[in-house]
Amino acid sequence: MNKIRQLINKKLPAGSFVGNVLTLMTGTTFAQALLILVAPILTRLYSPEDFGVYSLYTAILGILAVIICWRYELAIVLPEKDEESSNLLALSILICFFMAIVTLIMVALFNFPVANLLGAPELSLWLWFMPLSVLTVGLFQVFNYWSTRRKQFKRLAVRQITQNTVTAVTQVGIGTVYSYGPMGLISGDIIGRMTATARLGMKIWKDEGREILKAVTVDNLKARLLEYKHFPLFSTWATLLNTIANMLPILMLGYFFNTSVVGFYALGHRLLALPINLIGTSIAQVFFPKATEMYRNASVTDYSLKMYSVLLYIGTIPILFLMVVAPELFSLFFGSQWLVAGEYARWLGPWLIFQLSSSPISMLYYVLDKQSLYLIFSLILLIMRLLALFIGGLLNNPLYTIMLLGLSGAVVYFINAIFLLNTAGNNLIKILTTTVKPFILVFPFLVPTICF
Repeated sequence: MNKIRQLINKKLPAGSFVGNVLTLMTGTTFAQALLILVAPILTRLYSPEDFGVYSLYTAILGILAVIICWRYELAIVLPEKDEESSNLLALSILICFFMAIVTLIMVALFNFPVANLLGAPELSLWLWFMPLSVLTVGLFQVFNYWSTRRKQFKRLAVRQITQNTVTAVTQVGIGTVYSYGPMGLISGDIIGRMTATARLGMKIWKDEGREILKAVTVDNLKARLLEYKHFPLFSTWATLLNTIANMLPILMLGYFFNTSVVGFYALGHRLLALPINLIGTSIAQVFFPKATEMYRNASVTDYSLKMYSVLLYIGTIPILFLMVVAPELFSLFFGSQWLVAGEYARWLGPWLIFQLSSSPISMLYYVLDKQSLYLIFSLILLIMRLLALFIGGLLNNPLYTIMLLGLSGAVVYFINAIFLLNTAGNNLIKILTTTVKPFILVFPFLVPTICF
């Protein structure tokens, strides 16, 4: 074992890109594996309607998460001096608490109208917990980018394991004792986030608390507020539009159809998106500071194309395979009532393949200081998603709606990847060739699955 450990340390020295990615992936793999293990239990403890209400809650939270810190948390990675980053961290935390108070006021005024608009009156009770979720998510985002800057990826891996473990245990436990409604799903999500974020915050305070406090002053806070104002002016709106586009299916499926359709879509998307959560998020976390460094050295062009190629190869095989066998797998593992979720997952595949390959390199918008162009991309994504949902809703056919979502999502994310790579200096023909290769290589392996 010592020889193996020495070999790994030699091949993957501490602080290397692959080593940092594997550190994050280790935690994410365990966390996602836990979700897979408990999913068949949860689908038998909770109904599709319960999953629908839970998905609506997390969709609203996902939209609010974008504006919680006005995107100043992203800027924490960029400064060369830790003093500036410390003030950005403190500024982000102050804005986070302010936004939690604003959220409480909004819930008090609009919780019933929002719940009724989404076709889930039972959601109104749980919206009172939204300010707590907003605060927890906002603080995690701040701690997350501070740890990214410090290259403390082990912290983030432990945080992910903690959150999913506590969430899974709570959801299963409450569902076993009180098997009615979405209470276990939503409360488990809240408790899991709170526990993990508190643990991460205490670790940062213990290791770097004095350093941060020493650097923070009122004048520095004001200076950072103005220096990075382009983040709230452009990045906030761009990411908000992007997040709304991603959460829109859950919200509008509830409006056009019912919570059962929302539940089927949510489970199908959640499980098919596991490669994105497992690989894409970890790579994006490490890619951001690495690309920033390489841009300063004028070597980001080849690096970005290589990253895109690797992600395509990684995502194409498992997602295409799942597209072929998804209905049978969902029926086998989750029960026959979830067959429809597998049919939905099949048509979401093209979208998720290109989202996996495109999302990590989207950090180039920040590295290249192209936040205004990210706003345009997010607007296009939102418009395409709206069109797909409206057309499917008017046809009154959930499956057609999911088909349109999957195909339109694939097109938009593919165009996004082409634009980013071209902006970074890559030739268009080279980008298209890189894109086609994985699909040509994978096709022979899918033929036996399709035939038999």
